[in-house]
Amino acid sequence: MIVHANGLDLRCEIAGPADAEAVVFIHGLAASADIWSGQSERLSDRFRTIRYDLRSHGCSQAVAEPCTRSDLANDLIALLDALEIERAVVVGHSGGGVVAMQSAVVHPERIRALVLVGTASECNDATAKWYLETAEKARESGGESAMKAMGMKPDGRLVPDGPGMAEVTLAMRTLNDEPLTAGLTHVSVPTLIVVGEKDFLGVGGSVILSRTIEGSELEIVPGRGHGVYLQDPDWFEGRVRRFLDERVVDQPST
Repeated sequence: MIVHANGLDLRCEIAGPADAEAVVFIHGLAASADIWSGQSERLSDRFRTIRYDLRSHGCSQAVAEPCTRSDLANDLIALLDALEIERAVVVGHSGGGVVAMQSAVVHPERIRALVLVGTASECNDATAKWYLETAEKARESGGESAMKAMGMKPDGRLVPDGPGMAEVTLAMRTLNDEPLTAGLTHVSVPTLIVVGEKDFLGVGGSVILSRTIEGSELEIVPGRGHGVYLQDPDWFEGRVRRFLDERVVDQPST
């Protein structure tokens, strides 16, 4: 379905009981909501799962204008407003994790809990350079070329809008000179941090998150890479379900 939020048409997929705890899944750069379909299917027996395409990704509206991390967070909050969801558990992978963290910092009253997968609150100069190169590739050669440069196979996948993806990528690049780390010291919601031992981004960013967000849980998954929930979906579902049962469901909402 298409939901109008924050002035944009965002593609959104919903499953599970309408009155259940809401769990929102956010994908990373160059992906789409489809990448979370397996987890949505598994968890929708007890939770209201929401997957959406970031702006300029999948079937959401392309926006070839500069955007900030807060703009991306505002997209999420406006989506929750449109769906009449007061607070949600937000599960974000990679760039989607950045959107989740930004939302928790800027709109803490709307976030019930966080599950952060293969993501980071800051980036070094080398990663900032990679973001810039990826944005230039997307703008000049299109989303499919950017996907290939990132090692992703476009076959059968929704291809992001090149110029629009470039702007989202540049928003992620601001983690270099405007880290989220300090802001996360004020985040107090239950947080699960998951990273694959062999994630090409390394585990350091996740360790920083675990030391920054008070009371957070860190899982470094042996033998897994950047997409833990794709490589070991049953384990991931079980870990998230246990986290939600122990830290979120039937707990007081503050």
